[in-house]
This record gives sequence, structure tokens and C-alpha cells, in this order.
Amino acid sequence: MIYIYDLLLNFIDDDRLIEFYEWDSKDGLEHIKKIPLFKISSIDMNNIINSNIKVSKMFLNKIKNQTIGYKKTSNIKYGTLFCDMNKVVGVEFSDDGSVICRSSLLLDEEEDILDEVSLFEDYDFSYKVLDNVDKNIFLTRKEVFKRRYLLKEIESIYKDKYYDKFNYLYEEVFGKDNKKIENKYKRIIEDIKNNYNYKYNNLYNIVRLSYQKK
Repeated sequence: MIYIYDLLLNFIDDDRLIEFYEWDSKDGLEHIKKIPLFKISSIDMNNIINSNIKVSKMFLNKIKNQTIGYKKTSNIKYGTLFCDMNKVVGVEFSDDGSVICRSSLLLDEEEDILDEVSLFEDYDFSYKVLDNVDKNIFLTRKEVFKRRYLLKEIESIYKDKYYDKFNYLYEEVFGKDNKKIENKYKRIIEDIKNNYNYKYNNLYNIVRLSYQKK
């Protein structure tokens, strides 16, 4: 088995892969002493980054307790690195083989690994694609937070029947119309999920400001 030594990983509980330039000082970075590495095809890498996958028990047994940190709390039961010729990603799996979280790498550490793997053969491992991750893969980490916040707030406002407030927020995005309140709710929820953009950043600021004034 191939191992990589002495690197930083940032396993974040997020459907998307958070790139190193979006890491936060509050993240729990893991200083890893040793971790296995598997070179895979670009198709497999795309599935690992953009889908939720489930690996076989055989693969789990292969990587079990092979990821060791400089601190005992950094030891990972089922952890590994995957790379193709363009990208390196760390993945932590659960006991049933599902992805718990992913980590990108610091740029210099990723480049060092990519320089090493050019002569390695691709590893052929079996896995099942369960579903695709968030469609909004081009959102920043802050925008993903704001989108989740807005979804929860609008769902709460609608559920609690604060229709005046709901209509105000709706009209900030779409303007006035004669749709039924149920249809307005469906429209704005679907739009936030699938078409998040600058207008929702503004709406987030309005919602947060409304709480500050209380």
C-alpha cells in the first residue's frame, strides 16, 4: 500500500468539497502522520467529489486504522487519500462504507503528491453511487451557509404564518404578484435551492438586520 506522510487535512461535515482557500481558523485541522493513498481514474474522482458513494467492506478492511495522526484524536478508523492526475482528496468513511466527510489539501502538499503518482497504476475499487451532492457546487462556503440559513428562516416564517413578513421577503426577490401564499412559498424555496445568487445574499442581510433591530 502507498502511504503519504506529514500533511494537514480539514475534514468538514459538508456535502461539498471545501477547497483550502475557504478553510476557516475555527476548523479542526488534523495533522496527519501517515495516510494511505490510492490513484484512481478521473471518472472515479469525479464521483468521489460530486456524489455520495458507498465503498465495499473489503475496501474498508484494507484501510482500517491506517490513518494515524500526530495526536491520538487525529487517528481515523477509515480514512484515505484518493488522487487522479489533477486532484487529491481525503475521505473519511463510516462503518457501513458511506462517506462521512471530505478534505481538500493545501496547494503545495497536493502538488507534491501529484508529482509522485505519475508512474503509479490506477487502483480499481468497487463502490456504489448513492446520489449526487449539492447542485450549487460553485457557491462559496459563506454562500452555502447563507442559503441554509435563509431556507430555515423562510420555512419557519411560513410555518408560523407570519405572512406579512413572508410577503415582504418574497417581494424583495420577485416583486408583487397575485400568486397564492402556498405557491409563493414553493417558488422561493425552489429558487433558493437551485438558483442562489446575489439577490439572496441581500435577502440574508435583510433578515439578519431585522433581528438586530429587535
